[in-house]
Amino acid sequence: MSSSRNRRPRASRRREGAVPSFSPSSSEPPSARHLRVQSTLFQEVSLLFRSELSDPRLEGVSPTSFELTPDGRLIRIGYTLTPAAAASGVREVQEALARASGYLRSQLAQHLDLKRVPQLRFLYIGVAERSLEAPPVVESRDTPVTEDEAPTFPVDDGEDEGGER
Repeated sequence: MSSSRNRRPRASRRREGAVPSFSPSSSEPPSARHLRVQSTLFQEVSLLFRSELSDPRLEGVSPTSFELTPDGRLIRIGYTLTPAAAASGVREVQEALARASGYLRSQLAQHLDLKRVPQLRFLYIGVAERSLEAPPVVESRDTPVTEDEAPTFPVDDGEDEGGER
């Protein structure tokens, strides 16, 4: 019988501090596919926030930051609140977002062709300094614009001042 001291260590043992080959290191930039999927997910989630969510507790919530983990299993969505929504309570908004996350995932699964729809995690960033509401309408003048007030644009006659073409 051979002693265990003379045996070679198994190949599957990893040295301390070794990084597995399947996980991207933090210094590597994300791939083009990863950025494309992240951008598509952000657009879709933003659209769902604007058009599909009917919970009144989510009025004034706007997603502002978006991060897809390298393995694609989790989305961290940072959101801000309008001052009016923040006054009603951040806790209620967090509960409403937790309830809506299942619906959002199901809508993402229907609209996007992904192998796996990531989990959604919402992170409160703060109160938006200014509202994203439409700007006030500028009153129009009832009188037509005269020729003196009309903007003038330079006319391109096709000749270059600097030289020949």
